[in-house]
Parts: sequence; structure tokens; C-alpha cells
Amino acid sequence: MKQIRTVFHFEFKNYAKSKAYLILTILLVAVVGVALSIPRIQEAFSTGKKEEAPEKSVVAVVDQTGTGKAASVLSAAVPQGDFRPVSGDLASLKKDVDAGKYSCAVLVDSGPEYTYIVKNVGMYDTLQSRIDEALLTFYRMRTLQKLGVPAADSQKLLSGQMRANVVKTAEGKDQMQNFFYTYIVIFALYMAIMLYGQFVASSVATEKSTRAMELLITSTRPRNLMFGKVLGAGTAGILQLALIFGSGYVFYNLNASYYASNPIVQSIFGMPLSILLYALLFFLLGFFLYAFLYAALGSLVSRMEELSQAVMPVTFLFIIAFFIVIFSMSSGNVDNAVMVVCSYIPFTSPMAMFTRIAMGNVAGWQIAVSVVILAASTVGVGFLAAAVYRMGVLLYGKAPKPREIFAMLRNSRQ
Repeated sequence: MKQIRTVFHFEFKNYAKSKAYLILTILLVAVVGVALSIPRIQEAFSTGKKEEAPEKSVVAVVDQTGTGKAASVLSAAVPQGDFRPVSGDLASLKKDVDAGKYSCAVLVDSGPEYTYIVKNVGMYDTLQSRIDEALLTFYRMRTLQKLGVPAADSQKLLSGQMRANVVKTAEGKDQMQNFFYTYIVIFALYMAIMLYGQFVASSVATEKSTRAMELLITSTRPRNLMFGKVLGAGTAGILQLALIFGSGYVFYNLNASYYASNPIVQSIFGMPLSILLYALLFFLLGFFLYAFLYAALGSLVSRMEELSQAVMPVTFLFIIAFFIVIFSMSSGNVDNAVMVVCSYIPFTSPMAMFTRIAMGNVAGWQIAVSVVILAASTVGVGFLAAAVYRMGVLLYGKAPKPREIFAMLRNSRQ
């Protein structure tokens, strides 16, 4: 145990004191802080400054409906336009728009039809769509009035003021509300495993390629060396994530009043305590399960150039699990047959079962079975990886195939 603590402290300090680790942590904390403080920053810069009204587009309106109300209807519905009633025909309107007298022109016919005239349509020009909505409402109101519906009732009906009273009840999970924090947790696990799993494998492979490992195992048992490395790297990674998410929580509370009407941000920082505890449990078990595998695979290569090929199967397995979960979340059906099966497979359950807990319907006994299988598998993979590590530290040359590895492990126990 003393050897594990010694290796743990050494590895943790190497990660925590490295410039890359410190710079990345400070940078991400700063990005999170600035992102969550944008409303406050915007308010500070706008305080005391008189906001200038945006320049309106001058629009010529030829009303052929016989009501004389087309220009006033458009002015009330489309505030970014300065609608001016004019007389003329289509040719004269095109000439005036082409000469730059008007930004655009609208010729409103008596039927449900109008002509929109513009010289150039900008990429982000929404004026035409707003005019289209306003005139469509105008035509509908005229039709309703012809059918004997009073003008006040027509306006109320078309403006959306007449609505049904809807009482929303949710007996289970609100998937839309839970989607955002579930995605963040899944993505954080993905990045932690991909980043720190590779770090563990690279550290082991580097020590082996420089033959420093041969010196280390003379004073430390290989199993203790591996467990110390994995625990040190894992603690450094979890500390980094805790600082980033912790700073996000602090900055959110400092600026909470600015997000009172933002349901997405509120849902992210309003994660229930039970879901947070499940996230931590599956995160830790899933992280160390894959970290042990990366450490074992890193011990089997003799050169750094061989590392990417050695860890590729495990990396592909994890990427496949990630995409299965993301596609299921996007479809809204997180309790499909594939996700149910993945909830009990140790290599996929950290993401699959957590997603089902946060967004789906899963019984308590199913969660317990998944956690027991995952915890037992993590411990089992840890000891198996330690055996592979012990065998691989002095194994040079071409990396053995999986069948050869199991044969050597079986022979070593005899």
C-alpha cells in the first residue's frame, strides 16, 4: 500500500504541476467564467450609453385591396420597416427600387397575393418573411369579415389570443429538460477517458521505451506501480473537471438573475442531487475501468509509435458506446433494446445506464444490477490489467496478440 501511495503522489504531482495541465485548467475556467458572465458584461458596457434605434428600411406600398389599410397593417406588424403608401404600377415600383429611392416595394393585390420587389436580397434579410406573415394575416382577417365574423373576434383569433388552457403534468422524466445536463456529463466522461486514458498509456509506454521501467520495478512491484499510475492520473483528471464545473456553478450563481428566463441554463445547473450522485458513481467506475485497460495496453508496446495501434480496439469500443448513447438521446427513445443491453455491459453501462436514469424509465433493481456488474468488472479488469502489466513490463519486440496474451497469463499461473 505504501508503494501505491508513493507512486500515486509522484504521478499526481507530475500531472498537476505540468504547464499544459495548469494552462488548460486556467483557460477552461476563464472561458466558463466569461461565457456565464456575458449578460453582466453586456449590461456593464451598455450602461450609460444611449442605444440608437436601428435604421428602418423604407418600403413603398401600393394598396390595390380597396381598403387603404395595407400600409398601416404592415407598419404595425413589421417594426423594422418604414412603410409609405404610394401610387403607381409594377414598372414604376421596379424603377424606383432600382434607383435606390426605396429599399424595396410591395404591391398588394385584392386577392391573397402580393408582389415583393427588391434589388438585392441579403443573406440575413428577414423583412420579406415578416411582410409575408403580416399580409397573410391581413388576407385572412378580410376573409373572416366577409363571412360575418366581427373584426375584433377575427383579430383575437388570428393573433393567438384565443388559446386553450393546457395543464401539463409529468409523471416521469422531462427528456427535454434533462437532455442538456445529461449530454454534458456524457461528453465530460468521453473527454476524460479519451484524454487521461491516453495519458496513462503514453506514460507507461514512454517509461518502457526508455527502459526506465526496468529500474522502477526493482524497487516497486509492477501491480503497485500500475495502480499508483492509474489512480494518480485519474485523480488529476477528476480534480481538473471538478475545478471547471465548480467554477461554472460559482459563476452561474453570481449571474443567476440574468438567466431567470433561460430554461436551458437553469436545467443544466438545476440537476437533482440524486442524478448528480449517479453521475459521479458511473463517471468514476467508467473512468477507472478504461484507464486500467489503457495502462495494460501501454505496457505491451516497446515503442511509442506502436501505442496508437495497440489502444485502437479499446478506443473504438468506447467511441461506439458514445455514439449509441448520443443517437438514442437524439431520438428520444433511451429505453430501446440496444440501450437496455448496453446498460449491463461494463464497457457501455457508464454512459448507457446513466442516460436511462436521467432521461428514461428504469427500475431500481436494474440500476443496482448494473452498478454491481460495473463495479465488479472494474475491480476484475484492474487485477487483470495488473497481471498483463506485470508480464508486459519486460516484454520487448512486437506486441503480442490477444490470444497470445491470454496464453501467457494462463501459463504464468501454472
